Amino acid sequence: MYAELRSPNIHEPENLTSYTNIIQGYKDTVPFLWAGGTEIMSEEDFYPADRGSLEVVSLTRIEELHHFLRNDRYAEFGAMVPINDIAQAGKLVLPRILLDTINSTATRTVRERITIGGSLCTKRFKTSLSSTLMILDAAVELRYLKKRMHSKWFQLSRIYDKNGRLEIPQGALLSKVRIAIQQYDYQYFRAAGNPMSDPSGACSMALVARLEQSGISYARIIFTLPDKGFCYNRELDNLISGLHLPVSISAYSQLEDYVMEYIKNNLTQPSALQEARLKGIFHDMIKDINEKVLCLTG
Repeated sequence: MYAELRSPNIHEPENLTSYTNIIQGYKDTVPFLWAGGTEIMSEEDFYPADRGSLEVVSLTRIEELHHFLRNDRYAEFGAMVPINDIAQAGKLVLPRILLDTINSTATRTVRERITIGGSLCTKRFKTSLSSTLMILDAAVELRYLKKRMHSKWFQLSRIYDKNGRLEIPQGALLSKVRIAIQQYDYQYFRAAGNPMSDPSGACSMALVARLEQSGISYARIIFTLPDKGFCYNRELDNLISGLHLPVSISAYSQLEDYVMEYIKNNLTQPSALQEARLKGIFHDMIKDINEKVLCLTG
């Protein structure tokens, strides 16, 4: 029964130079890049496999991918740093919305295996961590092969298409993530459902904003449907930025209708459960903003 099953060929480079030499040896095939393994090992029938040509490059032993750097302007993490370590190392300086997003991801045990690079490069589903980092203007370093290995920084939003599908050169390695150290007057993140076990029912929303006495002067908002992608556009940002506070019932009703219609037209039709959850999350966010504004104004 298992006569045709094959174990993968595994490479374990110890530095980026060794990694480059391995990648240059591939022409017709692209190896799997193994970071924490949480996505790959959750794939149905990934292992054992009947693909005799299965190639895996483990990134675990590449020391440069485990480095962490921080200064007054930003924090920079190697792609192999677990997201739980990022939450611990940055809990006093990183935006609270990022910490909330990390802490909502799986259990602590799983978060100790999920790497920052791996979470941004998932293909089967989109992560809330990706979308939160997008509205925080995070940047990533990509290493990709042409005639030689190139290294270049990109805004995170540039490595995805408009629906959140990963668009990087074949065989490229996301090696670093850079996150600006800044805080906002208002930060909100909520997620519902499990993106790994039930992506068609899961969703999340992230928002950062600067609040003025009677309105919002700056906002960035993003919705994530793990099985479909991201919904982010400056048009939605401008819509939220123009709100007068507190938001009235009639204004909220019009805003909710517009946002839901925008998601349907610019992403795809959410499932009934996703739509209900998105409406609930959006409602709670507006209610939370109103409560904060009313507390400040007395």
